[in-house]
Amino acid sequence: MRPPPAILAPGAEVLGYTVERQLGQGGFGTVYLARNAGQPFALKLLYLPRAGERVEREVSILLKLHHPHVVGLQGYGLWPPREPRFAIIVMEYVDGRRLDLWADEENPSARRVTRVLLDVARALTATHAEGVLHRDVKEANIMVRASDGPAKLVDFGIGDYTGARDLTVDILPPGTPDYRAPEAWRYFRQYARVLGARYEAGAADDLWALGVVLYWLLTGRRPFDGEDDADFIEAVLTQTPVPPHEVNERVPRALSSVCLHLLEKTPEARIPSALAVVTALEEAL
Repeated sequence: MRPPPAILAPGAEVLGYTVERQLGQGGFGTVYLARNAGQPFALKLLYLPRAGERVEREVSILLKLHHPHVVGLQGYGLWPPREPRFAIIVMEYVDGRRLDLWADEENPSARRVTRVLLDVARALTATHAEGVLHRDVKEANIMVRASDGPAKLVDFGIGDYTGARDLTVDILPPGTPDYRAPEAWRYFRQYARVLGARYEAGAADDLWALGVVLYWLLTGRRPFDGEDDADFIEAVLTQTPVPPHEVNERVPRALSSVCLHLLEKTPEARIPSALAVVTALEEAL
């Protein structure tokens, strides 16, 4: 079921916010730049019949998190007031670019890449400390602020925390396949035919995804590839990626090492925590 067009024209009034322009659109909603009392905000409209529990999930998570590198929650409500069809999540407006666009346009140095990854690792440290998993760490969910350069982790719509109800009945939780960890694919292969089997993601899944992001930033390509889904999964499970410093001679070996440590095949061999990633990146700097 596709949501109806959630297109708000510039000047539209929503719960006291005046819409300026659309910032982006996904499968479950649309994000707009809007103003209230002259201040900019990001308004996320989610079509209620399609978004379901994702609304409550994202609001609940953002209420737990207060960190300079995590997008801040400003408010939420239902719209239109009399016959609500949309949930409105009002968030801090990050005046900047998605990480992939930033990297393409800036061609950043290894030092700048490391500083941005440090911001994301610090965001994940705070997120995991609150018992929350992001579960969709990728370039599109990291914003780099235009004015001073820090990064913020955004879009916790498929995040998870202890006690939260499942969003789907699938064996794997929602997420982007290119960023799934080997342990998730191993579970999928082993239990795909077992009724009711459910893979439980952990902090190590977020760290693997961070490694995929870092590899792309350093090399301009993904660490794993395949002609089809089965080939890709096999590559994730069995292949060792070419070290980033061998793909791109401008990559320092210390940073290449951090990246490969994040892409170890088992959680036990991976960098053990987001806080440890922070330490490793600080040492690399």
